[in-house]
Amino acid sequence: MNTFTRALSLASVGLLVVGCATVKTDELTVEETVGFEDKTVVLSQYDQLPDFPAQTATNVQFGMIGFATAVSNGNAMIEENGIQDPAREISRQLAEGLERNFNIKVINNEELVANSKKLTSLVEVYQGYDYILDVRTLGWGSIYFPTDWNSYRVMYSAHARLIDASSQEVIAEELCNFKPEFEDTNDAPSYDDLKSGEGLKRELDKSVAHCVEYIATMAKFHHQQEVQAMAVSE
Repeated sequence: MNTFTRALSLASVGLLVVGCATVKTDELTVEETVGFEDKTVVLSQYDQLPDFPAQTATNVQFGMIGFATAVSNGNAMIEENGIQDPAREISRQLAEGLERNFNIKVINNEELVANSKKLTSLVEVYQGYDYILDVRTLGWGSIYFPTDWNSYRVMYSAHARLIDASSQEVIAEELCNFKPEFEDTNDAPSYDDLKSGEGLKRELDKSVAHCVEYIATMAKFHHQQEVQAMAVSE
């Protein structure tokens, strides 16, 4: 692989983690959760998804034309296999934890769709709700292993925010990146596995599971019940 194609391959991977350097963990505090009980939190959803570049060792060699082919092929995989936005499942599972721990009422209004990540826009779209759980897919795609061109890994990144609608402020925030590792690359899916949808869904399920646990832990979404109870008793 020449220097240009190697750089292009690395650049395509970099697209999956856009913004990670600018997002800092913002933990949910006990004080912020005290008023959650009987309030509503609505789950956001977006009208568009990022492209899914499915890179192969062949198309990488053709520069930008090859990358365009990777995007076209990857987007076709998503559409033909009916792949839903992983962010929606991440959001659903995070919301279940908020409801379980803080007695907040979760609303999933399928009729409301956001077209911008701006706070003012989200608050306008989801007006009438107390909080907005905004989980957005930043990037995703697949790429072959440098040492095994017949096996692929699926990478994924998402940005999660819990927004107080009344103040239009983010009260909790975290970014998740998932790049699976395999001791034996033969255990990773082949391109045909991804194209059939079976391997693609399996790998994205791993991304969802990782991001739910990571975001919930880092942003303190699920683990304050005992601390909150102590604060109330005092």
